[in-house]
Amino acid sequence: MRDFWQEVVDLIAEDAAHRGIADNKNKFDLLKACEKLLQSKKVAIFTGFTIMPFVKCETDGPLGAIFLARALLELGKNVSIWTDDLYSSVVEKGVNSLGIRIPVYGVPFKWGGWFFQLFWKEGFDLLISIERPGRGIDGRYYSSREEDITCYVSPLDEFFIEAKRRKIPTIGIGDGGNEIGMGNIREKLLFKFPEKGKIFSIVKVDHLIIGGISNWGGYGLIAGLAKLLSNGRLLPSPAEEEFLLNVMVDSGSIDGVTLEYSLSVDGVNKAILQRKLRELRLCLGS
Repeated sequence: MRDFWQEVVDLIAEDAAHRGIADNKNKFDLLKACEKLLQSKKVAIFTGFTIMPFVKCETDGPLGAIFLARALLELGKNVSIWTDDLYSSVVEKGVNSLGIRIPVYGVPFKWGGWFFQLFWKEGFDLLISIERPGRGIDGRYYSSREEDITCYVSPLDEFFIEAKRRKIPTIGIGDGGNEIGMGNIREKLLFKFPEKGKIFSIVKVDHLIIGGISNWGGYGLIAGLAKLLSNGRLLPSPAEEEFLLNVMVDSGSIDGVTLEYSLSVDGVNKAILQRKLRELRLCLGS
């Protein structure tokens, strides 16, 4: 019998960017994450990864975050997107281009306890991270090239650490080991890649989704929701992804691998990106 959840995690974890962490995928994490999403009422999605030396937001992350936010909005959830203050206008342009109304909050690199308390007063009952820096063992943030990007990163992972204390569910999506949530598999990553140990995040989540590209992890969540609700319309089409990618690049987003303003994500070209969404649609029979 066809195992939908295994098929989806296999698809979204395809190692198109050659990072070697796909063997940590787990279909039960995807299923449980989707069930938690259906139970939620107010969701905060965190995204945005700084690419050096240009200090630009990469194309991986925001697309998955925006399409997931749109799906949750369609399901009647109260949803918002959180990123660094420097990238909020880029993400906001992406949201507006789809004709949806979702608040985008830009957080300064340095903020005090007042902001932390203000966030929790909003009553969020689920936090999601899609390609968002998670601190390493030394408390600093690193790119996949081992560049120290701490001075350009707002410590939004602090909300996930606090959510654990408050027993608020958390979902993390990543593709390289230096993102929020990768603390779940840090020991495995250290064993496999000891030379890259300092970049691996210590921040844990309740459910970790491994993507070959982090956007695909977001699409995997949408596909899971579509399966549980028999609503294939939730998943974006290849044409919609191409449109949004164009908007993000025109607004200043950059491919994190090639360092180019191109219609690619993590060095993966448009043809492969479109194939992935078609494959996910086939899983849903649409």
